[in-house]
Amino acid sequence: MQVPKSRIPFCPACGSPTKLAVPDGDEKMRAVCSSCGRVHYENPKMVVGCLVEHDNKVLLCRRKIEPAYGLWTLPAGYLEVGESAAEGASRETLEEACADVEIVSPFAQLDIPLIGQ
Repeated sequence: MQVPKSRIPFCPACGSPTKLAVPDGDEKMRAVCSSCGRVHYENPKMVVGCLVEHDNKVLLCRRKIEPAYGLWTLPAGYLEVGESAAEGASRETLEEACADVEIVSPFAQLDIPLIGQ
């Protein structure tokens, strides 16, 4: 079994080192501050986007940042707190491609736990 490693080496609250431990009432290893005792949770990032079809063509965007700089992708990005998946997908499509879209239906759900998405 692989030993878990925290991606939170220091406490965002006080700056002290964290240690991996199972907090009381929990069942998973978490980053726990060695000084103030605060528990830090690592949650996956929700990425949302749109598959836009217009006149039998698909809208693509060329990435301007890493990872995958220069490659083509669907307009997409991280979901913001307080948004529904549809709201986030519409906002990201507007931001990334200046396209105002109407969400017709969900197309796909992809799970990529290895990278936390």
